[in-house]
Amino acid sequence: MTTPNDNLYFQNVQSPLIREWFAETLARYPELHNRPIYLRKLSMKRSTMRAQPIINWSFFRRATRHYRVDFSDHLDVTKHVIVQDLPKEVVVGWFAHELGHIIDYLNRPVLGMISFGLGYALWSRYMRKAERIADTIAVEHGFGDEVRATKAYLLQHATLPFNYKRRLNKYYLSADELEGLILAWEQEQNIPEVVDIEE
Repeated sequence: MTTPNDNLYFQNVQSPLIREWFAETLARYPELHNRPIYLRKLSMKRSTMRAQPIINWSFFRRATRHYRVDFSDHLDVTKHVIVQDLPKEVVVGWFAHELGHIIDYLNRPVLGMISFGLGYALWSRYMRKAERIADTIAVEHGFGDEVRATKAYLLQHATLPFNYKRRLNKYYLSADELEGLILAWEQEQNIPEVVDIEE
């Protein structure tokens, strides 16, 4: 099913809120407005969300490549947290991170995408770099607060598995690194810093 944006498609996504939040997030990535983008819900064994190019004939030309963001309700993390029950800010931060991956993919040729996939699957340093790039792109598109909210929620959620939290700490930007990126982006955008005034 398509949305009013003819390049955005939903597969097995029943929640109107999830559809709305994803469309709102995608709207702030103008580089993707002319790309076919799919949001699909399915069962995944090793991921909560992931962003990938779609392997079809369009895959072989960067200008026509299609992309998909998958999310699951059937993982260890989502046995404790149902995605559509999360606060909007947390879900949007998650979507912004995944769309950051797609921005990273845009200029990669076919061999570059294949080497990326192999590197991500085989080397933790490669995975760490890719996840940090996606976070950085999300912040550069104005989603710093949302990415921060996503990480804070997941790390502070008492019932989430320890291994999941350890993975977050290992591969993604630390809280301090994220704060530094957000501050730098705000200064670049000339956004005034909020100062608490004690009465």
